[in-house]
Amino acid sequence: MDFICNRLEEDFEAERRMTRLGLQKLVSSNIRQLNLFFQETQWKPDGQKELQICERTVANPNQSGGYIKTYYLNGRLFTDTEIRMLHDSILFSPGIDNNCAKRLLEKLKRCASKYFGSWFEFVKYREMIKRTKNASIYNYLVEIGKAIKRSRTVSFRYRKNGRLTDKVFKVSPYFLIISGGWYYLICNTDGRDALSHYRIDRMEQVEMNFERGRDFYSVESVDEFFEISKYLEEHPRMSYEEPVSATLLVDETLVEAVELEFRITAKMKAQDNVFRMRIVSTKTAICNWIINLTEYIRIETTSDPSIIELLCYRARCIIELYQKAQK
Repeated sequence: MDFICNRLEEDFEAERRMTRLGLQKLVSSNIRQLNLFFQETQWKPDGQKELQICERTVANPNQSGGYIKTYYLNGRLFTDTEIRMLHDSILFSPGIDNNCAKRLLEKLKRCASKYFGSWFEFVKYREMIKRTKNASIYNYLVEIGKAIKRSRTVSFRYRKNGRLTDKVFKVSPYFLIISGGWYYLICNTDGRDALSHYRIDRMEQVEMNFERGRDFYSVESVDEFFEISKYLEEHPRMSYEEPVSATLLVDETLVEAVELEFRITAKMKAQDNVFRMRIVSTKTAICNWIINLTEYIRIETTSDPSIIELLCYRARCIIELYQKAQK
């Protein structure tokens, strides 16, 4: 108990002003609350015994009475398998910068058993994802979260095509979402009468203003039936391009890849080794896939015939480019 109280007094100003007796009562109360939480939630990470903070008496001749009371957790908050899952979710999250990822991974490993490293030494990572270089992203998330809760506006500069714009954007923030591993803010940009979205790792100099934000339901494109899931469907890949539907004839070897890449609205087997799949995405995304995999995927029908024209144009450009290179 004394060790816990000493650490609290060292690290926290409010606890430093409390008497030692008051601090001991606070710690005991918190321990009881934690044990009540473990009991009510039936927290059993190992599937057998309920997690509890236990008290034990340890001999110590230097203390009055010859002993001290210590506290310990009778199990682990997470199993090593759960630690591995959390570990990998951090590794494969592009919205976390490298330094932040390293700090989180080190903290996680402290929650694991001494066998954690040896049990998972066979896990090898062939390649790592490209991460954001914005080290302030979590500070920005906190600042934006406060602004949403207090209905305040937020100001920031934004990086487009790798370059930081001079313009300072002012928005009324409404939702924070994660799409494709990246954090986005859905908001109303000052001077516009519709919803907008911005990728948070592309923001710089994020500040919450004292100015009150615009009411969500006063935005023209928002009504009482608004659903965030519908907004995401209307903006595939968080793009401002109009969503396009297309029916693809897909070789069976690429069916799983198409399902991972696009939103599928229908799927059926057309013939041996070929599936007919209806997808919704942007014209750019569909064209990029088809131009690379024409041998295995073909557009049968589409809501936007200009996709075919764009594919033909890109194919001609590729042919002309390599014909010139061979001369």
